[in-house]
Amino acid sequence: MIQAEIQISNLKAQKPVPVNPLQVGNRVVIFTEFQEGLKLASMLQDLVEEGPGAVTLCISTEIEGLEDNSPLLEQRTSLIAVEGRLGNLQITLEPDPLTNGGSQKRFDLKADQLVILTKTQPPGVKRRTGVHLLSSAESEILEETARQVRELVGNFHKPEHLTYDQSICAGGDKGIETCGLCITSCPYDAISRQTENRLRIQVDHLTCEGCGACVSACPTSALQFTEPTPQEIYTRMATLLDSSNEKHAQADPPVIVFHCEEMGRKVLETAGRTQLSYSSGVLPVEVPCLRYVSESNMLAAMSLGAAGVGLLGCENCPNGERELLFQKYDFTQLILQHFDLGQDRVRIITAEEGMEADTIGAVNEFVTQLSDAPLVRRWSTPRQTENRAILADVLEGFLEQTGKESGRIELSSNLPFALAEVNESGCTLCRSCANVCPTNAFKFEEEDNSLHFKHINCVGCGLCEQVCPENVITLKRELVLEKPSLDYSLVAEDEMITCAKCEKPYINRRALEAVESKLFEIESLKSTFSGNRKNILRMCPDCRTVVAMMEIDKGWEP
Repeated sequence: MIQAEIQISNLKAQKPVPVNPLQVGNRVVIFTEFQEGLKLASMLQDLVEEGPGAVTLCISTEIEGLEDNSPLLEQRTSLIAVEGRLGNLQITLEPDPLTNGGSQKRFDLKADQLVILTKTQPPGVKRRTGVHLLSSAESEILEETARQVRELVGNFHKPEHLTYDQSICAGGDKGIETCGLCITSCPYDAISRQTENRLRIQVDHLTCEGCGACVSACPTSALQFTEPTPQEIYTRMATLLDSSNEKHAQADPPVIVFHCEEMGRKVLETAGRTQLSYSSGVLPVEVPCLRYVSESNMLAAMSLGAAGVGLLGCENCPNGERELLFQKYDFTQLILQHFDLGQDRVRIITAEEGMEADTIGAVNEFVTQLSDAPLVRRWSTPRQTENRAILADVLEGFLEQTGKESGRIELSSNLPFALAEVNESGCTLCRSCANVCPTNAFKFEEEDNSLHFKHINCVGCGLCEQVCPENVITLKRELVLEKPSLDYSLVAEDEMITCAKCEKPYINRRALEAVESKLFEIESLKSTFSGNRKNILRMCPDCRTVVAMMEIDKGWEP
């Protein structure tokens, strides 16, 4: 682990993380279903002294027997919605009609921070920095919350968690919006489409909480994390596995355990502090949140020589639902299953406060049930760090070492993989698919007038299918586990037609036939292609221009 830290420190020194100024004032709203909310408000009296109206107390309609005479009280309300970020929150409330003169007109409060003290978490409200969700009114919890609120008042430098390379974004082309997986995956609405260019996205760095879901979701790696960077993650994995395999004779096989910064870290720290024994095979790799971990990260660990991959995190993730993580987890298990490597080599292990010892037991049980690493390591550090490039390298190694080719696997439409089938007889080789493909899954070769497709590059954005003028491309949500799918394969080609005048090749046969069939069907154009102009479409552009000008000199009016 020390060696890994040295390697990571060298990488971090090469590229510092950008920061943005963030100013957080002393406006605090407390929404409470407990009478103890008054106590919390009194704990924050020092903020009131810093400015008028600093603390606003909103009493839930659920409270009974409370005198509405607090000088901090806004009114009895129901909490409807919370939007925004630390330092700029908008809280939508609805008054109780019985205590507010029958009015139920919703209103908004602006705040820097919000404390919600309720028995159950309000639907649609997500925990984020500056939004404190409490389900207990114990004095210790209230005191800790008051401390956290005070610490978040002031001027800060907030790091930019993401970099964005719009040149490889699959957000769309030719006016067609596609992908958008990063937008739907972000639990904090920090990612949206650009106002001036809807085909590309923008990141609100002050709203971003740094959970990493978007970088796992992005099929082209246009979004990448700044700390830890992909290079840091793979370097740490490789270094830990190197040390484990080469320097330590151990009973348990090496297992990469991705753990979050919350309960994942706490479990391991508790184990060290209380001398809970956990397997020497556990090789911890910290990530911001488990949703940061992609299928490429998990499968790369196996390719680097791990016997298994653990995902150690919170039972109730503070960043919300983890549907994306489960999609990546299921996909990883599916790949391992099809290569007969054992889908049980990957496991999610969650922890709750006070259950750290049980969680360590679950980790130990997972590790001890694993056999030795099934694969021989093929690489130490990746040539590229994009998720799809890593996955291609990993699958190549799986195919070579296992000798298994499972063929086509049907996938969920939520996963960014697709197989493009091209009806060659109708393809005019117009290049539209190759021109719009954001990942170069389609490639046109000028030398032999041919179209090629690289399946592993395809992220299923659907642009090729939509722009194809002949409607001969069909995307199928499948992954082909065969060696040819990792490289370009021929999907369409055609012979070239030579100019009737100069005999220079200028167009392929199917394209010419498609043009002629469409033009000759137009009654008003029949005279255009008669007489000396009968074969004008069979000429290259240069010769066609000359013949047309000669016909005009003779009196032809096009």
